[in-house]
Amino acid sequence: MLYENLGLMSYSSYKQQCARGKINKIRNGGNGRQALVEFRTLPILFKEAVVKAFGDPNQKDQLERLIDKLEPCPDAHDFFIGKGLLPERVKQYYVESQILKAYDKLIYNIRVKQTNGMAVKMGPAKAEICAVIQELQKITPANSDQPQFPHRLPSNYRALDNKLKKFNKDGLESLIHKAVGNTNSKKIKGKAADWLLAFYSLPNKPVVPVLYIEYMRIRAVKGYPVVTESAITKWLAEPAQEKKWYLARHGKAEWRNKFGHKMARDKSSLFPNAYWAIDGTKLDWAHFKDNSNGMGADIKIDVVFDVYSEKIVGYNFSETESHIDHFKALKMAVNDTLKRPFLFTYDGQSGHTSKPMQELYSKVIDQTKGQHYKHAARQHGSPVEQLFSRFQQQILNLKWFSDKQGVRTRKMDSRPNMDFLLEERHQLHKLEDLEKIFKSCIVEWNTSKHPKYDESRLSVHQNHEELLSSPISTLQFIDLFWVFTPEAKNYDTDGIKPIIGKTKYHFEVYDDENETDIDFRDQYCHKKFYTQYDPDQMDNYVRLFVKMPNGTRKYIADAQPKRLTKVLPALMTPEDKAQMWKDQQVRKTELERVEKYNRQLQQRTGVSPASLIENQELEFKIGGKLPKEERSAIEANEWLNGM
Repeated sequence: MLYENLGLMSYSSYKQQCARGKINKIRNGGNGRQALVEFRTLPILFKEAVVKAFGDPNQKDQLERLIDKLEPCPDAHDFFIGKGLLPERVKQYYVESQILKAYDKLIYNIRVKQTNGMAVKMGPAKAEICAVIQELQKITPANSDQPQFPHRLPSNYRALDNKLKKFNKDGLESLIHKAVGNTNSKKIKGKAADWLLAFYSLPNKPVVPVLYIEYMRIRAVKGYPVVTESAITKWLAEPAQEKKWYLARHGKAEWRNKFGHKMARDKSSLFPNAYWAIDGTKLDWAHFKDNSNGMGADIKIDVVFDVYSEKIVGYNFSETESHIDHFKALKMAVNDTLKRPFLFTYDGQSGHTSKPMQELYSKVIDQTKGQHYKHAARQHGSPVEQLFSRFQQQILNLKWFSDKQGVRTRKMDSRPNMDFLLEERHQLHKLEDLEKIFKSCIVEWNTSKHPKYDESRLSVHQNHEELLSSPISTLQFIDLFWVFTPEAKNYDTDGIKPIIGKTKYHFEVYDDENETDIDFRDQYCHKKFYTQYDPDQMDNYVRLFVKMPNGTRKYIADAQPKRLTKVLPALMTPEDKAQMWKDQQVRKTELERVEKYNRQLQQRTGVSPASLIENQELEFKIGGKLPKEERSAIEANEWLNGM
């Protein structure tokens, strides 16, 4: 970690510091062992870098010890429930009672150690315990933003000692705030209530103390009643008020999550291929990578589920997550089933909502009764999230090279086996091998038992009756998965270079003999084309379309990947040299064709540089001396003679 992960020193410097005793090595590496050094012996700058990257190891150890000392208190839970408190208050007071009991025992143990002669100073020890207690509030369970151990105990050990004295004297009742249950909040109504709600709903999200100060400043002028800060807090926490200010403070998406009406799906009406859902996420697998760590975890997967059978009907495995990956996953699904779904849903990611993918989704679904939308449009969650979670927990996360992160988790604390992975990184798989393993996981999931039926997901998908069916023919399938670029690109002298999925491609139109199509170049060079492409055919060909005045697109030609000429003649085969000569002749041939056309044009029209000179010379000779009629007659005769 010191000389590789964080790069704090060179390896030779590390060895010197250990040899001189500046860093205390407590275990040598080698033969499968990992070298260990004592954290407290590190220089202060190194300690700070380690704490910033991974957290304080001492504090983490103390935090785990404190959590182990928190004992269940069923009587306390029943007591607070009986007080009719809000659920969050019940949890807070319950945790506070656990912490105070643990703190009391820790202080008792320190006194015992002092009695036995151990040199432990009580003040610093209490301060250290208080710091660990405050760290408890930062622990959040996976897939939640609420603390696991919520409390409002003071961070100062003297104040905590006073809290403990009251707790030991008055019991659980001492933890309940005096403002809880009072009638102060009942004064908040009418115009005062409107003002408080409006101020708290401001988008800059003012906190209650700021709200209270402003309220008290204008209270007398407005004629509002005197209320306490805690009363305002309690009133704002009531569901009737929270439902209003939550929208203004946190936005529509968060409001829908907490207060939006949820519909219950009638899953009994589903059947195979009725409803497909797609989702993409990071694959929580570590793999071999040619970098300083020798490992990476940057694979993305896109998966299409048939919601009824839970079968994975299509997927994509790559190092990116773009509309190209969504395209490939959906193409596999249609190819696997040769069916159109009646409902297709996805999340709000830009790849799904882009114009090419929206056009594709509209073509894939049943053309008479089909529908597709992103989940927020119908105000309910996606079934694919729950399916994805089970796929990860039951299959993907069981592999030894999984870092076992949650569906949305990205914290270091959610990687319990990172030390193991670092030790075994020499055995990690390369990407191509990892993709094969992922394919086998798809098979494992599909052939596993369906949670509702006594058969596999594959069997449910294949054998259960389809109340409606929308088959797709092979010819329809071939034409279906072509996507247009959103913008037209110019066909330059060296071909066309569309940008697809952040990658720049280069194509050129060739004739039937695979030579540069000069006829096409004569007519369309420097004209703008829309490129129609199949992401699985990018190394084969694309189609070029022009936009018509009525807004439709007209097919013009196919274009193949631009032929590249080798730079070094020494590396060329005779075939390479022959092809290069042919390509070099294109410019000469084009020039000769244009010159020939211009000569023929001059002969057909009589308009040429020579006739221009003759006409002007005649004008010079007679232009100013003859009347108009005579000048016209002479010019006509001269013209006929020239012809």
